[in-house]
Amino acid sequence: MTLGHHTTTAIVLSAMIYAASVSASLSAAPDQSSANRTIWSGVFNAEQAKRGEASAGRNCAKCHSADLAGGQDGPALVGGDVLKAWDGMTVGELFDRVRTTMPADAPRSLSPQETADLVAFVLSLNKCPTGEKELPSEMDALGQIRITSQP
Repeated sequence: MTLGHHTTTAIVLSAMIYAASVSASLSAAPDQSSANRTIWSGVFNAEQAKRGEASAGRNCAKCHSADLAGGQDGPALVGGDVLKAWDGMTVGELFDRVRTTMPADAPRSLSPQETADLVAFVLSLNKCPTGEKELPSEMDALGQIRITSQP
């Protein structure tokens, strides 16, 4: 038995549409571990925040004070107003700001890892919960984490 031209074409077309839809859904599906992630999702770990604390003492305290509550030459990096100011932005945007402008007397002198550690420390001071993994230093991953002023 042979199939008619229209039947064969319909079967091939259906198979192509099905294959394309499966392929598109697989490539477009976000990684569930990063979908809807916020700073309240445990995006850094305690060890990383501790490294960030040491780095802050060397690089940030002179302007922002030892507790990062603000100093004569730098604004507070801790408190509800800080998170409100960054609300709706991404950790990638915060990371980029720190990486390209800080410390004020030596912009761009921090490595990507040191910048990620500092951001983790700032998040910890703002009472964001720790998780198991470190905050990454890659912009693509950081751009998927939203800053929200409240959990």
